[in-house]
Amino acid sequence: MPVPTAHPSPLAGVPPSVLGSLGERLTALALELQQESALSPAGRERLGRLEQLGLELQALVHALGAAGWQPKEQVPILEAAQAARRHWLPELQRRGLGLQVEGEPALVELEPAQLQHALDLMIAHGLASGDSLRLRVLPAASPQQGAVIELSGPGSGPGLGELHGQLLQWLARAEDWRCERPAPAHGSWALRLQLGQPQGDIDVQGLPRFHWKEGARVLIIEPDERYRVQASGLLRRAGLNADGLVGLNELDRALQDGEPFAIVSGIPLDDPAARAVYEPLRARMPALRWIELVDSPHLFAAGSPDGQIPARISRADLAHTLLPSLAL
Repeated sequence: MPVPTAHPSPLAGVPPSVLGSLGERLTALALELQQESALSPAGRERLGRLEQLGLELQALVHALGAAGWQPKEQVPILEAAQAARRHWLPELQRRGLGLQVEGEPALVELEPAQLQHALDLMIAHGLASGDSLRLRVLPAASPQQGAVIELSGPGSGPGLGELHGQLLQWLARAEDWRCERPAPAHGSWALRLQLGQPQGDIDVQGLPRFHWKEGARVLIIEPDERYRVQASGLLRRAGLNADGLVGLNELDRALQDGEPFAIVSGIPLDDPAARAVYEPLRARMPALRWIELVDSPHLFAAGSPDGQIPARISRADLAHTLLPSLAL
């Protein structure tokens, strides 16, 4: 069955073609730069990683576009995890790391290609920690809930902004899988992916946020009136309550009218005045999402799902990136 091109990705309505185009550009740029003879071996290795990132984005777009359109099968999860380990074995050996797969046999009805992609993203995310890993297949709370895949390792694990972890969260949302990363305990970290239809409310802490409440408040701090007006219009058409401010000196007064769930700021965070405002606000409102507007073209840095790492987007691309940056 052909995949409809209009099938939306979980990026709050961003068409998959946008991410796919970005992946293609990254790959093409990396290949072009690799042709330069003056590159050092380390530089070539970094460009190789950039090329791989482009390919991964394209693969994610394919997975998101196909979500719900591919036939589902009864898939043996433990065997799929063992196959993923065999696939990653050369890279594990190159890094001198181990990946132990264990658990109980489980059959879950799902799309096999999506499971393979999720396992690849889990392992790539775990390898970012630089430590050996353990991948376990566990029974869910009830047979109707499928099975749980748990990846764990020593220490605190990869950072919250690690790309593969964010891609996995988006894919999980597309598939209606539960993805969670509890706080590290007993000297180790864990990432859990529950396959199948979870019952009850999902704890969304640490997951991308796709929805906001009607009328939720967003403050826009932007000296340039053109972008301030454009951002306000985009947010209001999305059902949000947007207030535009010319500078940071107006922020205290605006906060008296209510706390925002997000702040869009054209003042760079490396500006001491902006940093002096940002730190106390984050301490007071831990879930606050901060989006920084920059002049660099075609920039979309999503930040971390819990808002600890601010998002950064281009002023010139507000029409395409402002709402997705708030929805993650």
